[in-house]
Amino acid sequence: MQANIGKSRTRRRTAKEHGPDPVDVHVGRRLRIGREFAGLTQTGIGKELGMSFQVVQKYEQGEIRISASRLYQLAKLLAKPVSYFFEGLETASGGSSPPEQGIVRREIELVRAFRSIDSPEVQQRLLLLMRDVGERQPA
Repeated sequence: MQANIGKSRTRRRTAKEHGPDPVDVHVGRRLRIGREFAGLTQTGIGKELGMSFQVVQKYEQGEIRISASRLYQLAKLLAKPVSYFFEGLETASGGSSPPEQGIVRREIELVRAFRSIDSPEVQQRLLLLMRDVGERQPA
């Protein structure tokens, strides 16, 4: 039996040549959003999981891949299912882009402040106020 004589092999994708894989970038973005919603810092996550903040930073930028076991640990730490990291990922059939891509820090702060309100009545009143203000904005 001859071993692949004359057959060309496609070169595998490498981060060095091609940049980070889009899935790794997406998962990293979801990690950053989840971390910010949870009010955690890169340093805090690093200490909890026994790694440096630089590793967390590289995860968030998609520079290094997150292993399955580390993804599981991160999901537990953020109180999210593992599937959270893949939500909004474009599918081969042309799925939608994640809505969180447009979220800015002040929106994250708004959600965190809203969640800290104990009174459901106050939350409801704030929600109605925000809807009213949003609807009155010029188009």
